[in-house]
Amino acid sequence: MKTRLFKKILFSGILLLVLLIITEIILSVLNPFPDGFYTGTPDSGFIWEINTDEIIGIQGSSEVKFDRLGARSTSNFEEKQHKIVAFGGSTTACFALTQQLTWTALLEKKLGESYWVGNFGLPGNSSNHHLLQFKHILKKPELKDVKTVLILQGGNDFVGYLVSSNFYLNSSDDQLKKIAFQHLPKKEYAFRQRFALYQLLRKAKQKIIFYLYHKESLTQTANSIKLKRQTSNLVEKLPALTEGLNHYENNIQDIIDMAKERDLEVVFMTQPTMWKENLEPQYEKLLLTSGFMNNEQFYSTAALSEGMSAFNERLKMVCDKNEVKYIDLNLPKTTETFYDDFHFNESGAELMSDQISKFLLSKSSRN
Repeated sequence: MKTRLFKKILFSGILLLVLLIITEIILSVLNPFPDGFYTGTPDSGFIWEINTDEIIGIQGSSEVKFDRLGARSTSNFEEKQHKIVAFGGSTTACFALTQQLTWTALLEKKLGESYWVGNFGLPGNSSNHHLLQFKHILKKPELKDVKTVLILQGGNDFVGYLVSSNFYLNSSDDQLKKIAFQHLPKKEYAFRQRFALYQLLRKAKQKIIFYLYHKESLTQTANSIKLKRQTSNLVEKLPALTEGLNHYENNIQDIIDMAKERDLEVVFMTQPTMWKENLEPQYEKLLLTSGFMNNEQFYSTAALSEGMSAFNERLKMVCDKNEVKYIDLNLPKTTETFYDDFHFNESGAELMSDQISKFLLSKSSRN
């Protein structure tokens, strides 16, 4: 009896192994996973169902699509004479805004028919990640004629430093790459992670987590954080920001140095937010910046405004020192621009594209 059971288990194990090998071979031939540095999955997309009752200034669900470079773009880069690359976090990715209404799409339209603006923004990214993206994304042969790179950063640097100064200051390149890119070259993975089956399961897990996280973050979780913030004793004094600011400065300088080496023009943008001292109550209740002490500690908008100003001022200082252009964005600290602390709604994206296009077109006319 035991011998028969052992044979059945052995046969089942061998059959499963054979099926896995066949599946791996088929997947390897089909090659469904990109082998390279990509911030978005090439030629893919998804629909983000938006609860418009929860978000002010957005009219409907968001369509998000990526081209074969992994960029969120609205035209074919191969047909355009002038190519611009945009790096940033969630305020560049603008996943809550449908494809044509992101500030990068509106910017492309305002610049003219000969322009392509490739949006490589990825939620959660800071200057730590932009360094790696600048290094690897711009090596793509399709982007060899890019002359201008836009970078909107500072918000995730400031908040990231508050959430975990150690992670912000000391993360390794291997740790950062997993956040800076949705896909990496196979050689960047451990041996077991290079198998197509592993990649398939990893992709499925990412989709499930992304769907569940964002569905929750726009409904129950967001409401819970907002309510908790409103009923908490807000902290008025920030911790010392010196280490974070110095790290941020070093990252900016490294990006500038890389741009000079590649003869690229990099244009930085300061991070606009709704934060200010004595923010009106109707806007205060929309804020949900959290993550501090497991959502047990919230800073006042006056404190957050002070910290954000320090990071923006450091950006401008480094740019001035290197004679590098930057756009000091000036947007209304109301729902005309934002639906929460710093994410743009539809009119906010329009205002963003106005300021950036005027800057770029003015600079072009002077040249």
